[in-house]
Amino acid sequence: MEIPRVGLLGFGAFGRLAAQHLAPHCDLLVHDPVADRADIRSVGASPCSCDEAATCDVCVLAVPMQAMETVCRQLAPHMGERTLVADVGSIKTGPVQTMLRTLPPRVELLGTHPLFGPQTVGEVGLPGQTIALCPVRLSDERLRQAREFLGNTLGLHVIETTPDEHDRQMALVQVVTHLVGHAASEMNLPELPLATLAYKRLLQMKHNVERDSEELFEAIQTLNPYAADVRRRFVEAVCSLNDRVNRA
Repeated sequence: MEIPRVGLLGFGAFGRLAAQHLAPHCDLLVHDPVADRADIRSVGASPCSCDEAATCDVCVLAVPMQAMETVCRQLAPHMGERTLVADVGSIKTGPVQTMLRTLPPRVELLGTHPLFGPQTVGEVGLPGQTIALCPVRLSDERLRQAREFLGNTLGLHVIETTPDEHDRQMALVQVVTHLVGHAASEMNLPELPLATLAYKRLLQMKHNVERDSEELFEAIQTLNPYAADVRRRFVEAVCSLNDRVNRA
């Protein structure tokens, strides 16, 4: 069986994690203009140009969502027939629309969202973690292969959904938790000897968001079409609770 060539665009925190787990199963090429080439080689991948990554069988976009359109336009002229392009962003409607608008009709498209990061995998490992798949434009056989690789080879729990349903759920799952985590960080909540389990979990949320980039927080809060409404409801609930306590 021929080993697939995979082009990974982006070698940030998640890109590096993806590279570590993809490299044993493919000929992995990585493009990131600011990454150290020796660091890329250290995970079993080869540094490459954006044009070279575009010629691979599969292209994985692990770039900030704010850079998606620019990267897609750079890739588009160099892509072959039936290249599979998959993004790994936390929001799906916008990135999917961007891929449909900027990439040629000959390529296949798959939206994905790994619901884990380096911190989670470092603590409990990759098998059993969840990944959301949003099929956009690909054959049933290509989707089957993707599900088999992610589910059977990497041991992930695969959930298939639509971009819209994904973003509706993520507006609750991510918008609220990241707001709470960032608020705890703004308060500089400390480790305390009398901490309860609930407080320790709050500190874990704080530590998790402090490791994330500001670009990710901005994307979660501003690029999800359902984020503003959820954020408004959350703030109103907090204010209502505060008013109730003040009246007590």
